[in-house]
Amino acid sequence: MNGRYRPRWQRPAQPPRSFGRKLIDYTLMLVFFALVALLAARLSIPRDEPEISGKAYVIDGDTIVLTGKHVRLKGIDAPELAQRCGEGQDDYPCGQVARRALDKLIGGRAVRCTISGKDKYKRDLGTCFASETNLNRAMVEAGQATGYGDYQTEEMRARGERKGLWAGSFDRPQDWRKVHEGNMETPPSFIDWLVDGINGVYDWIDQKLGELW
Repeated sequence: MNGRYRPRWQRPAQPPRSFGRKLIDYTLMLVFFALVALLAARLSIPRDEPEISGKAYVIDGDTIVLTGKHVRLKGIDAPELAQRCGEGQDDYPCGQVARRALDKLIGGRAVRCTISGKDKYKRDLGTCFASETNLNRAMVEAGQATGYGDYQTEEMRARGERKGLWAGSFDRPQDWRKVHEGNMETPPSFIDWLVDGINGVYDWIDQKLGELW
């Protein structure tokens, strides 16, 4: 048996780092952790929901155009523009009535909307005000729109007082749309798609810049 001793290979000793190199390494480490902390703090701060304001054009009882954008009043559903309600001699164009009701509530005043998401038609969803009047709530209170989410109490009150739609018979807007598919919202044109695409790119860039700074 060979008992000769063979020393293990050892990594050559590295020359000690200079003070300047150590200073650079520590500085880079501190900068890295500072950036991580800054990013974490930035992401933890809730971003304010965007608000738009200006002169509004009423499309129907729950949709307006504001600053060139279609805004759907969040939490309510008004009759479609072509929808009729009632029966027999009580039949009337409730979609047109709802549109006029919203236009009257605005009364030519500037409208401001807090935007929170989009619907399936890519319209902005907003809670909108004319001065201090909450248009979403006021339409449900007047019985000119059905409510869901935050406005169920207002709907129950309007129903109990037989206001607006609740004074007679009517199909809920979502049920009417299922039967009258041809009278639903007009499909967006190529220009609409193009504008929405450009706005989407700008929104994405703004979001990313906001996350960084």
